[in-house]
Amino acid sequence: MQMSRRTREHAERSQERSLDVPTASTDHLIGYGAVSAVERKVAEYYGAKHALCVSSATAGLLALGLALDLKDTGFITSPLTYGASIASWLILGNRPTFNDVEPGTVTADPDAIRTEIRSSTRAILGIDFCGYPSDSAAIRRVADDCGLWYVSDSAQAFGARRDGGIAGSHAHAVVISLTSGKAWDCGEGGIIVTNNSDIYERLLWHCQHPLRQKRELGLGVFNEFAFNSRIHPLTAIAANGSFADAVAILENKQHRYLEACQILNKSGLVEPLTYHPDGILPSFFRFSVCAKEGTRSEDVEMCLAGAGIQARTTPFDTQLIYNNPVFVGQYGDRFDVPRPCREAERTDRRTLLTIDEREAYP
Repeated sequence: MQMSRRTREHAERSQERSLDVPTASTDHLIGYGAVSAVERKVAEYYGAKHALCVSSATAGLLALGLALDLKDTGFITSPLTYGASIASWLILGNRPTFNDVEPGTVTADPDAIRTEIRSSTRAILGIDFCGYPSDSAAIRRVADDCGLWYVSDSAQAFGARRDGGIAGSHAHAVVISLTSGKAWDCGEGGIIVTNNSDIYERLLWHCQHPLRQKRELGLGVFNEFAFNSRIHPLTAIAANGSFADAVAILENKQHRYLEACQILNKSGLVEPLTYHPDGILPSFFRFSVCAKEGTRSEDVEMCLAGAGIQARTTPFDTQLIYNNPVFVGQYGDRFDVPRPCREAERTDRRTLLTIDEREAYP
């Protein structure tokens, strides 16, 4: 059936309006509305120039890989991570070199990173594992000294701090997650934070809608071949409405877990937990302790229960990436472990500790 001239003209005018005029249905394409509000709040929280909402932290890392032109090259990272942290860069043909971790925070050891840098290395991917903040300032010094990009995967570390700075704040770009189970749980989503305007503009070019590119980069500058990693508009609305509550709830959680750390340190049942005295405040996405020889899991639970803190211990089930059979099966010839990661391999001695926060904060 052919469209009448009047109907066709009406359709063409409607299409023009949808492309040129911000509406509720196109706000998220242009970066208006809740998307803009969330980005302003996060940029202010980090004290950064730019924040960019994306569909997930994994999509954000892929966008950064494209923006930084990390293809068929090398990067350094920790073997203590979730596969999705490196999946995007593997897809781009990059080759990871795994370095050891600090004994206390089980995050990347800056000195170990420096020893693994080679001519093919283009970037450092810091992992704020289980919500423990990496030594971001020291890693950035290594990156600057060696001319490398430094990206911080802080998906699990929203709200974590180290030496007065937010987790990953010294990186060229930080990625956080809004996925289910995270400190700021909006179901699914992610945000990239950066002070580098060039990186921000490249991110717009590679992963945002042409309408937003036109608005921020210029009417004649748009890339309709960008891949869609925009945040879902409903996620943006949820994130905008829940930001303040998420921060408050996280701060309560951090207070409760630090209280548990003090109790366990006095008990002598576990190796010293020195996060707070050392200027380290994890998000406690997952909290692990190293029990001393002869200490049983139930001893730790009873110690905390005696102080009015109900806690549950479970085995530390994280597997080093280079021992993961699925990873080895797919990328067995595309990674390096130049030196034994002895501290990372010692994490099998750790025990996860989950505290019931409902009694403290009804």
